[in-house]
Amino acid sequence: VEAAGLEIGEYPVDVTWETSTKTNLGLETKLLNSRLSFQIDFFNEKREGIFLRRTSLPNYLGILNEPYGNLGVVKNRGVDLTTDFSDKIGNVSLQFQGNFSFARNTILENDEPDRLYKWMEREGRRVNQRFGYTALGLFKDASEILTSAVQTGDVRPGDLKFKDLNNDGKIDQYDMGPIGYGDLPEIVYGFGLTVGYKGFNVGAFFQGAANVDIAMYGEGFQPFLSGSERGNLFSAVNDRWTPENPNPNAFYPRLAFGSLNDNYTTNSWFTKSANYLRLKTLQLGYDIPDRLSDKLKLGKSRIFFIATNVLTFSKFDLWDV
Repeated sequence: VEAAGLEIGEYPVDVTWETSTKTNLGLETKLLNSRLSFQIDFFNEKREGIFLRRTSLPNYLGILNEPYGNLGVVKNRGVDLTTDFSDKIGNVSLQFQGNFSFARNTILENDEPDRLYKWMEREGRRVNQRFGYTALGLFKDASEILTSAVQTGDVRPGDLKFKDLNNDGKIDQYDMGPIGYGDLPEIVYGFGLTVGYKGFNVGAFFQGAANVDIAMYGEGFQPFLSGSERGNLFSAVNDRWTPENPNPNAFYPRLAFGSLNDNYTTNSWFTKSANYLRLKTLQLGYDIPDRLSDKLKLGKSRIFFIATNVLTFSKFDLWDV
């Protein structure tokens, strides 16, 4: 007689809300007869008891799904700064506004099991830290391939060459380390200037972000991912390595049908900076004189034209950032 054993999908756990301890230190002041003002705020936050699934339990316990628990601890530090300056010189009025924010989080605890190598650990890294291979460039010829660490798949000249972090002579999961910043910017800033003269005024506001990047992979990026049937082709595909044009700085490595090797595994070659500076708004206006607006029974009136997202300055140009 055979009887099936009891299978437990999820184990009940005793959990609670995560807790947060915050410390702020701020300074606000005005100078130059209140024409210049700024406010700065330093913050430090520690979140404990973050709800996570355990990852450190060994397989021999026989648990189908590792239970959840209040396991995570994350530290977040940064600074916020805002400033404003306004003045009038004759009939010309000036106003400048700016803001700056920097925030960096760090995983302190996440029930992570011991990793074989230090660079594989998530603790001590950013919450959204990306891990992948470090690209050293493109293989120049067959002799370079033979004298380098062994890589997976069909590797030929023009393919990506990866760094052997543990020096064991092969490229595998143990050679994946932290690369880039992640897809959430650590720095966000903006600034704007408005100039007025006898009822006319023109203003521009810029917005930007830094310490952020984009990892490019998948069907939406990789040419010929599913053979000749599917796989996106950007105009940048013209900037590729070929035997006739063995450009070591080409955007794309050697092209091939399908995924024959690790060229499109998450790596530093296809992790690109997404920093940008955008002219968010451009505005031109005119304040209608009171005597005219009173005649027209309009009260205080203003005519203005505004343009949004006028220009973007960024090294990344495959799609909008």
